[in-house]
Amino acid sequence: MTYWLTNVRIETGFIRENDWIKATETQLVAIHIHNGKITTIIPTEYFSSNDEKFIDCNEQLLLPGIVEKHCHLDKSKLGTQYTPITPAKSLVERFETEIPILDSLDEPIEVRAKALYDLEVSHGATAFRSHIDIEPATGLRYLNAITSLRKNVCTPIELVAFPQHGLLRSKSSQLMEKALQNGANFVGGVDPYSLDGDYKASLHETFRLATTYNVGIDIHVHDRKEAGTTTIKEIIHLTKKHGWQDKVFISHAFGLNDFVGDERKQVFSDLAKQGIHIVTSVPITPNTIPPIMELIDYGVSVHIGCDNIYDCWSPYGDGSLQEKLVRLGELFNVKDQSDLTQLLGLMTDGVTTLDKDGNHIWPSVGDEATYLLTSAMSSAEFVARKSPITSSYYQGKQVK
Repeated sequence: MTYWLTNVRIETGFIRENDWIKATETQLVAIHIHNGKITTIIPTEYFSSNDEKFIDCNEQLLLPGIVEKHCHLDKSKLGTQYTPITPAKSLVERFETEIPILDSLDEPIEVRAKALYDLEVSHGATAFRSHIDIEPATGLRYLNAITSLRKNVCTPIELVAFPQHGLLRSKSSQLMEKALQNGANFVGGVDPYSLDGDYKASLHETFRLATTYNVGIDIHVHDRKEAGTTTIKEIIHLTKKHGWQDKVFISHAFGLNDFVGDERKQVFSDLAKQGIHIVTSVPITPNTIPPIMELIDYGVSVHIGCDNIYDCWSPYGDGSLQEKLVRLGELFNVKDQSDLTQLLGLMTDGVTTLDKDGNHIWPSVGDEATYLLTSAMSSAEFVARKSPITSSYYQGKQVK
């Protein structure tokens, strides 16, 4: 597919007044896209179509594509009649009652998963990572359903084999191996300290699976205090031991709040050094969300995801990563033009238009043509004001 974007706005730097950034500088350009890549960027006034297809963007701003880094396509109840959340006295009771409820719904998993996928696409998502339950109660049924969905959509979907009932507790190692042999891209896990009861054995098996099948790790750690801090330190240790830098993600990571003093500095530095990513769904319970801005200052890669969207765990969620990002910005009182511009990277897999000093980064010739168009005049406005996304593209092909 070959075409031009014309009359499209890109960010080129900051406009300063003394030490204050008072605006973002932009330029109208024409961008040539060929085979899913950006091949040329020129000022709009130099554009000549030469009979090639072009899209007039009407001075809209070009921003990098949105990545949903944490969802559960297999759990959604979207597309079915609304039902209240069933009470549960514990985490174990919640997930043990969840699968029978999902299996009893009127619509099959394929229909519900597609409804969630379409909802997020309508909010601009151009790539997904979904955790898929793998345990004896599901076998590979859920994985097979979402693998089938993945084959029939126009965006990538990474699949995390997710032993929600506990990797050791549910004796799911063999099923996990089958999942990894059948298309799963990551090894997941849940609270190896409190749920599996032996965090070292659980994490050893998690890393064995990952290194054997050469896949990443995305593990949920909700545990607090000693359970959480001990787990996080062991993940750092095993990442270094196995050379698994930039392949390990810790979702939720509430226990990061419980490190103090010199140990806090050391752990946050180690997370950055080992390339361990943190993924948050931006919970608003006091003292729960990790110290996101502090982590970013240490150089830790941080991502956001919608997580639960109308399922057996929560009646809430609208599938908008913009909503999650603006909530995060408010929680951490992010107001500065540069900081808001950088905040965009939390939902674009780290891609921002400008660096913190205002130097142009994206788009550049050779970049993948995965992008969105918005009426906002800057990344900062897009983040703070949740500006509407008019269209989105993955590798040059329109998604929304």
